[in-house]
Amino acid sequence: MLVANYFGVTAQTDAFLVALIVPSALLGLFAAGLGTLIVPFYLEKKAVAIEEARKFVNSTFLVWGSISVLVSILILAFAPVLVKIIAYGFKGERLNLAVTLTRYLVLAGLSTVLVGFFTGIFQAEKQFFLPAFVSLISNGLIVVSLYFLHSQLGIHSWTVGQLLFAVVQFLILFSFLYFRRNLFHTLSYQQIDWKEISRFAALLFPLIFSGGLSILNQIVDKTIASVLDTGSIAALNFATRVWQIPITLLAVPIATAIFPTFSELAIEGQTKEEYESKLNRTVGITFCLIIPSTVLIFILAAPLVQLFFERGAFDAGATTLTASAVRMYILALFAHAASPILARSFYSFKNTRTPLIISAMTVTLNIILNIILSKILGAPGIALATSISMIFNFIFFNLFLKKYLNPFSSRLAKETLKIILSSIPAGIICYFSLPFFEGSSAATFSSFFQLTVRIGAVGLISVSLFVISALILKSESLQSLKTYPRLYIGRLLP
Repeated sequence: MLVANYFGVTAQTDAFLVALIVPSALLGLFAAGLGTLIVPFYLEKKAVAIEEARKFVNSTFLVWGSISVLVSILILAFAPVLVKIIAYGFKGERLNLAVTLTRYLVLAGLSTVLVGFFTGIFQAEKQFFLPAFVSLISNGLIVVSLYFLHSQLGIHSWTVGQLLFAVVQFLILFSFLYFRRNLFHTLSYQQIDWKEISRFAALLFPLIFSGGLSILNQIVDKTIASVLDTGSIAALNFATRVWQIPITLLAVPIATAIFPTFSELAIEGQTKEEYESKLNRTVGITFCLIIPSTVLIFILAAPLVQLFFERGAFDAGATTLTASAVRMYILALFAHAASPILARSFYSFKNTRTPLIISAMTVTLNIILNIILSKILGAPGIALATSISMIFNFIFFNLFLKKYLNPFSSRLAKETLKIILSSIPAGIICYFSLPFFEGSSAATFSSFFQLTVRIGAVGLISVSLFVISALILKSESLQSLKTYPRLYIGRLLP
């Protein structure tokens, strides 16, 4: 909201977003892979002895930390070349700003790798609160930096915020693991078990390439958008902020929390039926949260974008463009939510090769569709290409996962149909409420408050209708969701 207010859909916002993805693209290759693969390896070592697990973590941190530092130095040296490759449509001032910002943000990229690794260790222990809380506090530093420094530093206030976010997150998680988990006390190349590191690397490289293909997707989006109208990259970024709200708040936590359980099931050799049951139940609960969210966000895209962003430098034209991109992105929300869960099923069996193959097919399809649809629809065409490719990604995951188990049983298919039918009344309410938002604004506090109340009222009525419909249709996923608040409250009460 602050970025939209201060910088809007402009050339400098485009430049910052390109600069942010350069270190993320190269260093982020390691982040997701390390954070994911360390979970089954840590659990495997811990089953033998906790000291074995600590020794392996120390060795992995030293080796991949050193590699990440070397990559960071290369990014600093070749920043102009990398920016030109990613955003070949950038010229003059926009290009120079992107290069400068890239060099500033290298430290943030390096921190992303190490924080991802630390987070994986916490998750292996099924400790999810501290990394999430630290991330929340660190993100708050970006807000503080933008709010207090934008008038003095301009776009660089965002840079300061990102660097503070990265450094604070790293220091807190590292300190906790160092003092409370006795990790990283002994870091020596002479003590590294290179055979085990090689085994880890053999499985990590497909994950790195898979992550690289995912990042290539983002790069291709920005590369093609760089030759469209100025602000197209920024519009796609703001649209992503909207459609990823249910993913970040609902789907990612589910996928993250279930992964250690999947790994334990695979390591302990539990029955196929038990694994299938947990997987289908997890996907069903995800759909119960995501499908109604899809309906609400698709229909209320314009009011939501207006509520979050339309003020200051972000005008009505930017709202129209961003809302169009939101609608195109949101079509594959279910696939974005379910695919990480299915991918983690492969990783629990230490199969990193198949997700790589699927990612390669998905990225190839996305590139082709990007080129075609961007010429027809502009920036929203890039969003639509992402959605179509992600739907195919979801289909591929289900087909290939049948080697191990049935990821989409007839029971889950019936449950999904119930959720879709239950979402229809909610969609009808949202559609007929659109005239309620005509002429609304979020430029002042009072108008922002009024728009918030309107969206909240429509959302509450829509969700209530969904719940009633799901109860009538006897949705098993909704029944499962109802048990969690009671269990949590029961744990808090004496």
